[in-house]
Amino acid sequence: MIGHRCKDCTWFDKEHESVKAIKKIVGKSDIGYCRKHKPVVFLSEGHYWGGWPLVDTLDLCGEFRKEE
Repeated sequence: MIGHRCKDCTWFDKEHESVKAIKKIVGKSDIGYCRKHKPVVFLSEGHYWGGWPLVDTLDLCGEFRKEE
């Protein structure tokens, strides 16, 4: 399980345009969306937003699926 990192998962999306924009803003290149489940709703600065969870390439999950 230790080798099951987000960067190798079929559900990991690091290429979406919004992820690229976030990478520029935060100055971090090793992040992406987890697309395993539906988008989530979260509250930020008094506004509700929706989107997929942002994960680090080295995060791990019990629902890992090897990208083929």
